[in-house]
Amino acid sequence: MLLKYGIKINDFEFYGVKLEQLYIKLDKKLIVRAKQIKLPSFKKDAAQKSSDERLLNLSQGVDYLETFFQEISLESVQIGDDFKIKILFLDDIFFVDSPYLNIDIKFQKEQQNGVDRFIVKNLSLKDFNVSISGEGSANFDKDDYKFDGNFTSHELNGKLSFALKDTLLTYKAYDVNAGSIKDFIDELDRRIELNSEVKNWIYGYIVADDYHINEINGKADLKENDLFLNELNATANAKNLLVKFDKGLPAVNVAEANITLNNSKLKFDLTAPVYKGKKLDGSNVAINNIFDEKSANLELFIKTNSIYDEAINEILRAYKINVPVRQLSGKMDASLKILIKLDEKSLENFDEKSVIANGDFKISDAVLDIAGSKFNAKSALVKLVNTSVLNIDVSGFGLDFFRANAKADINLQKSTGEIKGVIESFDLKEKNDEILAFKNEPFTALLDFSKPSETTLSIDPFGINLSFGDESVIATKNSNFIMQNSPLLKQNGVLGFDDVSIKSKDFVNLEILAKGLKFDMPFLDKNGSKYDSDDFLITVSKAGVKVQSASKKLSLNIAEKGIEAKSNDLNLLVLDDNSTKEQSTPLELFAKNGDIILKDLNKTLPFTSFSAEKKGKSTSLNGLAKQGRVGYFSDEKSINLDATDISGEFINDLFGIKSFEGGKFRLKMLGESSKNFKAEVRFFGTYLKDYIFYQKLLSFLNSVPSLLSFKTPDFNDKGFTVKNGKILLTRKGDVIEFLAIEMIGTSADIGGRGTIDLKSKKINIDLELKILKDASGIIDKIPLINQIILGKDRSLSTVIAIRGTTEKPEYSTQILQDALLSPLKIIRNVLQAPFLIFE
Repeated sequence: MLLKYGIKINDFEFYGVKLEQLYIKLDKKLIVRAKQIKLPSFKKDAAQKSSDERLLNLSQGVDYLETFFQEISLESVQIGDDFKIKILFLDDIFFVDSPYLNIDIKFQKEQQNGVDRFIVKNLSLKDFNVSISGEGSANFDKDDYKFDGNFTSHELNGKLSFALKDTLLTYKAYDVNAGSIKDFIDELDRRIELNSEVKNWIYGYIVADDYHINEINGKADLKENDLFLNELNATANAKNLLVKFDKGLPAVNVAEANITLNNSKLKFDLTAPVYKGKKLDGSNVAINNIFDEKSANLELFIKTNSIYDEAINEILRAYKINVPVRQLSGKMDASLKILIKLDEKSLENFDEKSVIANGDFKISDAVLDIAGSKFNAKSALVKLVNTSVLNIDVSGFGLDFFRANAKADINLQKSTGEIKGVIESFDLKEKNDEILAFKNEPFTALLDFSKPSETTLSIDPFGINLSFGDESVIATKNSNFIMQNSPLLKQNGVLGFDDVSIKSKDFVNLEILAKGLKFDMPFLDKNGSKYDSDDFLITVSKAGVKVQSASKKLSLNIAEKGIEAKSNDLNLLVLDDNSTKEQSTPLELFAKNGDIILKDLNKTLPFTSFSAEKKGKSTSLNGLAKQGRVGYFSDEKSINLDATDISGEFINDLFGIKSFEGGKFRLKMLGESSKNFKAEVRFFGTYLKDYIFYQKLLSFLNSVPSLLSFKTPDFNDKGFTVKNGKILLTRKGDVIEFLAIEMIGTSADIGGRGTIDLKSKKINIDLELKILKDASGIIDKIPLINQIILGKDRSLSTVIAIRGTTEKPEYSTQILQDALLSPLKIIRNVLQAPFLIFE
């Protein structure tokens, strides 16, 4: 009866319960009004209820409100210190405001088939920062609720529809726009506890200026708090993205991304992505098992037609994958998939087991850098298999001078590899000279790049070892293979070596150390042995090639204009064919303390120093002997020798004789070749020791009593004393003809003429001996035979004929009928001989 007339309490407070202006009345249905109700806090639930749970409870109690209540107007209900709620239920209005929920609903007055329709002015899930508005319906008898309207949540705003049947909520958000999703993802993380790295990839590593969600749909059991995340589906679009493949890498600029969520896989298909200037069209990023903290993983799929250069390797190195291949130019069709585990253990102990990478790289018409060395490649297929293996199949592989087909298997974990193939052609040239040339040679190579600053490559069967780093080194001891296939080394007299190493930073400037180099060059040591081995340091640059022997005996400076050689303590061996052989590159030799050995003539020219030049078919020489100077020139048409102030010993060496001692000589020779010339010799203050076996001539004078008087003081132990003299001779083939011989002594003169045949060694020389002093004192003592004549100047003369061979000369006095005239003819011939060669 009290409720029927109403109960009104203006102010009541007892044990923490406070009631202010409370009014309760039963008029068919209950009417409850209060300005303030304050209750003490009750025992808290172990788990605080969230807004969605409270919404579920409220939805399940709405039917009871309408059944039992006509009006509820509670301006403030406070439970404990921090929970306040306001409730208004009157006619068609239902309003609730609490720390977790805000509900402002207006119901239509009439039901349709048991279904109440309502307008949601606002429904806010405050702990999730979601507000919705729109229209809905409710079948309270069947616990069936539906809604269609708009929502906002953090930066997102769009359309939303959902249905709640019993405890199961199905929902769809669509046409959602956002300038950012940072706060939304932070909220989502608090709600469902995302894997920290997954969260970074959704927003952090991937950031856009504009997001548009086409649709996201899913379901949730509000009673069991089961969000059925694995059945969540979504499609979206983002523009102007920055995508980081790793937090330490520069961002990829992406024009647009199509985003899908299906079967717990969040995928970003990238449109017009560009990484460090490289187009990555066709690339995508996907997060698998996105809602499972333990099994979540990231899948990077990178596709590009840009060259495989340092930019791609930079991405791989971020995941501790070191691929020793870099493309410098050419074409590329590449696809690379990197699968990264995102569980906490893998992230903390990041190693090769945390990443699985596979890729195909199709390369054509390219220049490749493989482990620090540059190569050309017509076509190549590079496969990265399960992170640890790199397979390379390449054709048309090599440099400008060689071409090969090869296959390589590289273990990236051990940083080693094996290469097998065939070198189809190898032709290393210096201009037109072949340094090394061979074809169709199979090979096997072992690659090792395990050291941080050095990569090595050992190639069989060539026995070549290569090392690449800040400075590259090529070394080999396989002399046989190199020599068999090097026309240039053979042509230049190289016979072999013990060890050769080549150092370079750019393979333009080289430093070559050749140990135990064996060669055949026209040099002899001073002891007469062949100079045929030495160690050499060779430097190559754009300016040319410099060669220095370890013994300091020989150095070369090879430039485009010619070759400059310097020798020290070496004798130059000259063959007759050396002088006529054509020299394509001008060659100039500067020799110190070296002789010239004319091997074909068995003659040696001693020099303190000389310079020689060979250019084409011409040869020139300028030398300083111990005494005097020598100049020489020859080409295919002429020969010219000019020697000034040289000694008798030099003449002996030049002509292979032992005829003179001391003195000064002047020699001039002109002709077509060393076998066809004319020559003149002038000499002063020398001794004739063995002109056609001097000692045998003395023996002959001693054996003929009538000739004893001709042994004047000029015939002594040193030889025949010559104050001055002249010799005019010619050579035609094997025959040397002495046109005139004149030697003036202090007490006697010698004149002569004749020939020597070098081939048969036959001698045909007539000598005239003339006593210059007054002969009147001894004339009566000499038997008057036809061999002797007394001249007008009161001198005595005789003629001695030399015949036989150079090995066994025969001497005789003149016995012909014109013997008396013979001496005068010889003397006259000498006086009238055309000694004009010097003029």
